Amino acid sequence: MSVQLSIGKLATALIALLIAVTAITTAAGLFVLQKHYHSLEERHHADAHDTVRNAAMAIHNQVRFYQGILQLLAANPDVVNLLEFGDAPDIMQWSATINRLLPGSLGAALTSTEGIVFGDARSQRVGPRCESDLRAYHAGETLRYPLIHTEVAGLEHFDLLTRVTTPDGEQSGTLFVSFQLRILQDLLDRMTHEADEFRLVDARGETRLSSGTGPATNASSVYRADVPGTSWVLELKRDRPAQRDFLTDLVIADGAILMAVAIVMFALVRATHGRFLDDMGRAHRAFVNVLEDRYEPNRDAAGIKEVGILLNDIEQVALKLQNQRNELRQQSLSDPLTGVFNRRYFDLMLDHHHEQSRRQQAAILIIVDLNDFKGINDQHGHAAGDAILRFAAGYLRSRVRASDIVARLGGDEFALILNHMEPDRLTTWLDDLIGDYDREMIRHGELELPTCPFSIGIAAIDAEVYPDAADAFHAADGAMYEIKGRQTHRRSEYALAATTHPAANPHHRERQ
Repeated sequence: MSVQLSIGKLATALIALLIAVTAITTAAGLFVLQKHYHSLEERHHADAHDTVRNAAMAIHNQVRFYQGILQLLAANPDVVNLLEFGDAPDIMQWSATINRLLPGSLGAALTSTEGIVFGDARSQRVGPRCESDLRAYHAGETLRYPLIHTEVAGLEHFDLLTRVTTPDGEQSGTLFVSFQLRILQDLLDRMTHEADEFRLVDARGETRLSSGTGPATNASSVYRADVPGTSWVLELKRDRPAQRDFLTDLVIADGAILMAVAIVMFALVRATHGRFLDDMGRAHRAFVNVLEDRYEPNRDAAGIKEVGILLNDIEQVALKLQNQRNELRQQSLSDPLTGVFNRRYFDLMLDHHHEQSRRQQAAILIIVDLNDFKGINDQHGHAAGDAILRFAAGYLRSRVRASDIVARLGGDEFALILNHMEPDRLTTWLDDLIGDYDREMIRHGELELPTCPFSIGIAAIDAEVYPDAADAFHAADGAMYEIKGRQTHRRSEYALAATTHPAANPHHRERQ
């Protein structure tokens, strides 16, 4: 005998089952509520502590992000050179550029090792209180860092500082940037829940920021968390959990949830399944493209809001990685074989000194070529050639001051830029340079190592003589090739370009 299933009966059975499940879950909920209601307040407190700690960490991450940017800027050799060689207008122009490029910045400046701002402090948005803080910072006084200033309405800000040091570890000055306090205000506003109130308190106990309307009743608690890396404390004021009978709400909510799940879930899953798969595939492709450094932003809106947020985060990570790669490329200014500066850095400094010659004594450009270097590579191998290059670079670096520049232009060619070299000392310095070098090379020869005499050309980096920096380079290079073309390559020689310096006549000279 077969049993015939009725759709109506099946639906009735399903409804009865749903009612039974509702009754069971409601009874279980009441039992659990009676047993564990006291844990509700503990969870409330734990959630509040987590909320205030997460908000404090978000503020810390925001401040650390800007502090990291300042440290990257301070590590740039151009900033060290600007502090050592630049004048006030150049420094103010650089500060204005940084102020425009940094989002949310209010002012930027470079200071001396005593905390004195280079250039006009007011035009760089450095107020009297900020100047006082800078002097106190350099005097070794303990500061409540980061410093917050809210005295002037509309110009509320916090200050970040970082020291600028030379490659030798000597302090050159300080980089100062102030950021608008609304950055932290916006961050707190986004993290504030309804009926909550955040307050950012400084080390003096003064409230500097507040967000939210606060609890509607007096039955509230205050939760605190230190903002890591700062002297600030973040406070959260939140209502305590209400003491009430949850029986009615539990029955209504339980029945509504179960019924809604039975009716809505199928339609919801069906409506979102295809869109979710498409968005997740798009997110996966975005991750792969970021890892392979070929990410391109997609402006099409995502079907799922959370996936859209994820895609936006991926885009921010991709842009940050691209910026970091660009910064690493900009910082690659040294020759990996010899350790001296490379051609890129030399070109930058040649242009810099050419421009500086309009306002101060012209620097001296020296082009150095190693004679017979190709023959050494062919006869003794590239290892010997590399050793000669390292020896020559080390020798040249040992003969100049810290403010001078030694760079490898490529192959067997080096360049020196000498600052503040007096004309009457130049030939004596050159004679000593090639004489000592040839004697060092003779000692290398006694150790059965190949020798490479110098061919040297000299010119002044003088804008009055050479309208373009490249002209000075070609003059020195031409003088070097004049020597290289006429000598026997057994000893080092040098030649001065015809317009090297008003006090120097054109000639070439061989070590005696």
